[in-house]
Amino acid sequence: LQSTALTIVGSLIGFSGAILTKIMCDAMNRDIFNVLFGGINTVAPSKKGDEPKKEHVETSVAATAELLANAKEVLVVPGYGMAMSRAQMAMGELASLLRNHNINMKFGVHPVAGRMPGQMNVLLAEAGVPHDWVFEMEEVNQNMDTNDVALIVGANDVVNSAALEVEGCAIWGMPVIEVWKAKKVIFCKRSMGGGYADLDNPVFYKDNTEMLLGDAKKTADGLAAKVREILERV
Repeated sequence: LQSTALTIVGSLIGFSGAILTKIMCDAMNRDIFNVLFGGINTVAPSKKGDEPKKEHVETSVAATAELLANAKEVLVVPGYGMAMSRAQMAMGELASLLRNHNINMKFGVHPVAGRMPGQMNVLLAEAGVPHDWVFEMEEVNQNMDTNDVALIVGANDVVNSAALEVEGCAIWGMPVIEVWKAKKVIFCKRSMGGGYADLDNPVFYKDNTEMLLGDAKKTADGLAAKVREILERV
């Protein structure tokens, strides 16, 4: 306490943490006092036991590459799975490839995608993705129905329609990227498991959704290679 420098640095760190907490609370539509005092006013867990078994549809890298190569508007929603598998470089390559062939691929980033606000933006910048190819949640939600393909790479909770459809679930009321309104939805994820909130995602089972299961890095590399092959044949 006798060191002025340490006091100033500690204050700045604490203030930065408070700002980060406020940003995350706003993005999740949560009151900051509810987050700080978590035992108060917690939401009830949604019921899972009596639900009938749901069927999902799986797809392949080749089929997804055909969709992308024949699309005009493509939206990619990155998440923590992309960060963990280090797939951002392959996604940046895919974006450049499609844009060079007049296919408008862009990225939609949720404010709390990943483990902290801004993580996806940093990873995409690292992959050389120009800033004007990256859009915020509110921007992409406005024109979601114009996208021929919405490709979700390692994200789950931030595109989970349960936030709007399943009252009382852990993410009820949280703003999400409404990918299910796109013409076609492809989920690139390791398994059918839930995300950080451990919730099933109703979007997995919608009529316009297909699951591309596997490691995000291998899948992204495969998509870039296959799309390149298709476009070079044209």
